[in-house]
Amino acid sequence: MGKGFRAVFVNHIHPDSKHVSALRVWSFANRLADLGNKIILLTEALNPMDAAKPVSQVGQELANHDWTRPYVLACQPKQLSLLRKAREGDLVFGLRQGVLASAYLFRSGVFTDWLEGALPYLPVLGQNFRPDIVWGTFGNTDAWNIARRVAAISACPWVADLKDNWGAFMPTGLARLMAGRYRDAAHMTVFSDSHRDEADRWFGHEKTVIYSGFNETAVAPFQEQPGPFRILLTGSVYGEDRLARFFGGLRTWLEASAANKVILSYAGNDGEQVARQGRVLQDRCEVTTHDFLPYDELLALQKSSNLNVYIRNPRNLFQHKILELLAAGRPIISFPGESQEAMHIVNEVGGCLLPCETQEQVFQALQKVSSETLPTPDINRMNAYSWSSQAGKLAGLLERLAGDGK
Repeated sequence: MGKGFRAVFVNHIHPDSKHVSALRVWSFANRLADLGNKIILLTEALNPMDAAKPVSQVGQELANHDWTRPYVLACQPKQLSLLRKAREGDLVFGLRQGVLASAYLFRSGVFTDWLEGALPYLPVLGQNFRPDIVWGTFGNTDAWNIARRVAAISACPWVADLKDNWGAFMPTGLARLMAGRYRDAAHMTVFSDSHRDEADRWFGHEKTVIYSGFNETAVAPFQEQPGPFRILLTGSVYGEDRLARFFGGLRTWLEASAANKVILSYAGNDGEQVARQGRVLQDRCEVTTHDFLPYDELLALQKSSNLNVYIRNPRNLFQHKILELLAAGRPIISFPGESQEAMHIVNEVGGCLLPCETQEQVFQALQKVSSETLPTPDINRMNAYSWSSQAGKLAGLLERLAGDGK
């Protein structure tokens, strides 16, 4: 396929949603389009009040589309109110569990409303676009259900992408049953080595690790400047208990610190929790919160901070933030702890990650960061994990699998 391939990517979350669940597939869609491939992203409509696009219009748009960028096919879900109420917890206990379990058992997913909204468009994808391969990302099983239907109509292979913890996301007792329903996938891509180990428990497919990346950097290391000591906490905090313990260690350090001024900033969707827990710090440092920030603004904050911090959720197996923050070139604290895989990457590329399990370790890490010159990552080694590098790996894999499927 010397002129590139045609692919349909399937991901539930619309790329304009400003949610991290949209980032992986949208980033790869754009970079594979940059490489000369024709990419459709099939997703759910951003606004539930939007009218569904006529199928004939989709056909016309595909014929005239500029394939230097992905085509976004946003499908309006059908109105299945009982299923929606069950997902959102608006049904009484027992009924809710019964509705969700029945949806998994008989329909293989709990977003059947999105699947049914997508069905009218699948023939035009098969007949007008004729994909060589389909790549569906698990945020819910209906992304895979749609992907395999597109592949069946188009007579091409499909690849299952696993970016979440299958055993933790699936209802108790259904994980193995549901995994068996996707044996027809030609291959499986996974978010990390840790996700591959978890996937091996449930899926017999050959697997390839494709990390979510970051924009390549060639920026020189941050130069210390006189002024406030800046700490940036990025991303979800996964409940206030972890946050409170981290802030306890931070307060101990603030009480002992010789720094004239410390500014703690937060960037993410949990600003209310950070502001609430941050009250214990406000007589010692300035606390500011930011809602969703565009990537470039967030990266600028990360690079201009003396220290980057993130809260770890072990259920996530591997958190993309470690790569993003390493690329910023500043010391990092993770709390609580970190995985062997993350530490292996840090050792491979250089840089400084200080995993802390206790408040005392947080205090000691802050002492270290504020008093020592710490290593920064090797840019070339770090860029092996960038979006562009990982996109090249994904493109090569999909092209090979598409060729095998001919």
